[in-house]
Amino acid sequence: MEHLFGVLAVDKPAGQTSRDCVNHVQRLIRPCKVGHTGTLDPLATGVLLLAIGSATRLVEFSHRLTKSYEADFQLGVSSNTLDTDGVVSELPTAPIIDLATWDLELENWRGTIQQRPPNYSALKVQGQRAYQLARQGIDFQLASRDVEILSLETLRLEYPLVTLRLQCSSGTYVRCLGVDIARKLNSDAVMSRLVRTQIGPYRLSDCVTLEQLKNRESVCQYLQPALGLLDGLPRLSLSAGQIRQLQHGIPIDSPSEQPPDEPTTDPIVALDGSGQLVAILQTHSSKLKSLRVFISPE
Repeated sequence: MEHLFGVLAVDKPAGQTSRDCVNHVQRLIRPCKVGHTGTLDPLATGVLLLAIGSATRLVEFSHRLTKSYEADFQLGVSSNTLDTDGVVSELPTAPIIDLATWDLELENWRGTIQQRPPNYSALKVQGQRAYQLARQGIDFQLASRDVEILSLETLRLEYPLVTLRLQCSSGTYVRCLGVDIARKLNSDAVMSRLVRTQIGPYRLSDCVTLEQLKNRESVCQYLQPALGLLDGLPRLSLSAGQIRQLQHGIPIDSPSEQPPDEPTTDPIVALDGSGQLVAILQTHSSKLKSLRVFISPE
């Protein structure tokens, strides 16, 4: 049976969970492993990356990739889930916000910002999913954290509807962003549409639909290189001798340009002479130690 190693960029349909997509592909290629690099809410559509085979061992390194979105918000209303999947209520005294006022406030939300994740999220609180606690009516508050908003613009504002386009760091909750902006303008908002248009080098236009994935052969047909999950990380080409050392768990010497007195935890992507991934390395002192090896000793 053909060994599978790569990434499926799936256009997740609305109404399905990320786990539904994983299960769909898993049934086609069992017993090969399938994992996703970050969830999308059932309401959301767009790029969902599925790591296939031993590429699942790269998922933790993919969290550095930036993500791009388009989102619609309804102003002047609120929701317990911050989106239209929850209970939506009107704010009778909400001000009518014009484009100039909105865009002026937007300037405060670019760069590094503090964001408190929503209670209706998949984050864990003492071993339980936050949304499970929220549905039980348990009172709790998730800790705020830094997220990076790399770009943010208004595509249109026809009150009460506003459409945003943004690029952000992994871990950013887009529904929180729209709601927080609206609250600064003495209003509130509910997200009614979210499309993830890109993760790292993987674009929505390159995605495959679940309907196109009918069997193992179609999964192989649409599989993309897993190296994209490591986009932006430093790369190093190894000799055959160095590869043999790593195969047997022996650290290799760092390149001469690497300062020996500056240890770093940043991973390094190790490639063979043909540009194929062979390992993920970590620098310490004058050595490179393997974090992941994607080749086996003969």
